[in-house]
Amino acid sequence: MHRNNILLVMPMLSWIFSSCIRSYEPEILADDEKKYVITGQVTDESELQTIHVSISSSIDLPKYLPVTNCKVKIIDDLGHIFLLGGQNNGDYSTMIDSAFLQPGRAFQVEVFTHEGDYIISDFDTLKHGPEVDSIYYMREEKIYNPAAPIVMGVQFYLNLNATATDSRYYRLEPIETWEYHSPYPLEWYYDGIVHHIYPPDSSRLVCWKTVRVPDIFTMTTDNLVGNYYDHYRLQFVDNITAKLVHGYSLLVKQYALTHEAYLYFENLRVNSHPDGGLYEKQPLAVRGNLHNTTHPEKEVLGFFSASTVHSKRIFVDAIPDLPYLYEVVCQPQEIVRPGLSGFKPKDYPIYLQGDTHGLSGFSLDEQCVNCLALGGVNKKPDFWPK
Repeated sequence: MHRNNILLVMPMLSWIFSSCIRSYEPEILADDEKKYVITGQVTDESELQTIHVSISSSIDLPKYLPVTNCKVKIIDDLGHIFLLGGQNNGDYSTMIDSAFLQPGRAFQVEVFTHEGDYIISDFDTLKHGPEVDSIYYMREEKIYNPAAPIVMGVQFYLNLNATATDSRYYRLEPIETWEYHSPYPLEWYYDGIVHHIYPPDSSRLVCWKTVRVPDIFTMTTDNLVGNYYDHYRLQFVDNITAKLVHGYSLLVKQYALTHEAYLYFENLRVNSHPDGGLYEKQPLAVRGNLHNTTHPEKEVLGFFSASTVHSKRIFVDAIPDLPYLYEVVCQPQEIVRPGLSGFKPKDYPIYLQGDTHGLSGFSLDEQCVNCLALGGVNKKPDFWPK
């Protein structure tokens, strides 16, 4: 059977690969809200390994509550022990030489909290995963709201070919980078005195921003005839955002998982809030592989996993026939009476629109002259096209 037709004869798998996410609101009693949250993984992507330890917050007011002064160590199935150092922010890290990070090795984490709790994970095994086969995109349309207009954009896809491995379970992590511009160089500003910068400062006109796509993407070939998957849907980037205007790059990390790790991330995906995903401030109450041996009745949130990682990057530029309908972030504001004296010192500096001939009578928000104000960096990434 041709592999492109495999999914058509297997509708029972649709629940696994659906991009729809149900809203989930777990019932947590007030006296049961405070739980340890431990997340992290051992991968062969880098020798630096990090474990995060925190306390769960209330569902109504979620926030990150780090736990410091813990003793954390990672142990492999051969008895090697790797001690992690704390950074006073709930993060604990160590370097593990790549010689220990071979497929087939299993790892677990142990955490001793300053309150005397001993928490340990099950062992999780580094699976031998394949290279990322291909990433590509197609121009598509999407309906966010039946009462709203159809939105145009690009839909990203990934192909998997794992026929040379025995790995069947995966998590995909897309990381997007895009270039964006501020429309005006910094030339005029007011802080009680009008300043004119000449030549104008153009160093903050172009920036790049990198973020992890918050959605959870899981994939399995467990019930397929062959160990491959074509046309797996990643994220959709619409033309309402300015991400595609000046250049866009997508890096996809492909994590090969054990069956237990896959079930955890799949349950987390199904139960995540649409606006949350893997990078919510705390995992939802989905059973993981961590156990509080000091107080067995206390549930521990999170999951400790081991995974091999393969990555691939794609660049997108100048999409034919795609109009851009994004809202311009810079709108000059007319300065009305009493003029500049009407601005208060707490609002300084006031950026002003003008040129070498003088001021125009309009003020500018900071993002109009400083792309850093929108959260990016003005140093071109090493991987960006020249």
